[in-house]
Amino acid sequence: MELTQTKQCKNCPWKQDRDLNTISGYSRENHQKLSQTIANPDIDFSEVVSQLTNPMRIMACHYSTADLELPCIGWIYNQLRNNNLALRLALIRSKQVKKLEIDGAQRATFAKTFED
Repeated sequence: MELTQTKQCKNCPWKQDRDLNTISGYSRENHQKLSQTIANPDIDFSEVVSQLTNPMRIMACHYSTADLELPCIGWIYNQLRNNNLALRLALIRSKQVKKLEIDGAQRATFAKTFED
């Protein structure tokens, strides 16, 4: 997996200082559907098998278009730290992963991304 962007955008919902209501085009309903992209930090063997045998689901940046899906850098940062083995394996040879830039304090969990 190669990253087309490496810098977290200023409106990322993973940022602690971001008010979701100010994000252009934000949809709470669509946001809630993204829970399936979050790895379980208390991973067990069956989830390891599931992650490795099913297609990887990513959280797209809200600046994605129908023609170009950009991975959310805030999500990547969170998931690399929380047992998303499929993402780790996908990025293991990426040269861009070393260039990831996070902007400020981040929300610790997916549930926290809904808090204002």
